[in-house]
Amino acid sequence: MRMSKAIGIRAKKADGAYDLGASKFFGTPTVPEAWGEDFYDTDLFFCQIRLADIATLDTENRLPHTGYLYVFLDTAEGPYQLKATVRYSPDEPCLAIDAFNSETVGYEQYTEAWLMEFYPVGEDVEGTRLFGVPSDWPFEEPHPSLLLQYDPLDSEMGFLDSLDGFLYLFFGADTADFGAVTLREEYS
Repeated sequence: MRMSKAIGIRAKKADGAYDLGASKFFGTPTVPEAWGEDFYDTDLFFCQIRLADIATLDTENRLPHTGYLYVFLDTAEGPYQLKATVRYSPDEPCLAIDAFNSETVGYEQYTEAWLMEFYPVGEDVEGTRLFGVPSDWPFEEPHPSLLLQYDPLDSEMGFLDSLDGFLYLFFGADTADFGAVTLREEYS
């Protein structure tokens, strides 16, 4: 089986003022103006990726190299039944939604931004990354196509740190259909 190259993600807590359009976990999402009324009280802003930040590392062109990719998590069913909404915008965002997570019950503490740094990694390395082979994947072969692997023990963010395993986002059959991305939590 041919495996894809992976892009590691290192998260560092933003110290003071930062570019609101930066790739990040949590903090203030910056979105297109038209999305301003699209969110619910149970939505958690998980991350935004400025796709230009990964363009040189995404040699297989798995994602567009312009615009932004966003991940929001629906928390309505509780912390172990999260559902992902992945959205893409080809445009620069113009609306910053301050304190987005402060009203999401059980997740109020995730208002500080953790800036992403991207670097090349092996396709099966553990940790938080884009693409590659899902770590500790015990199920079907071939594995689903991995968009994002989040390792809660990989940083000091504290998000899902009781999960000894990974949170995976998998592409659907059509990797350009971000509405078909699925979320799965897997314990080691």
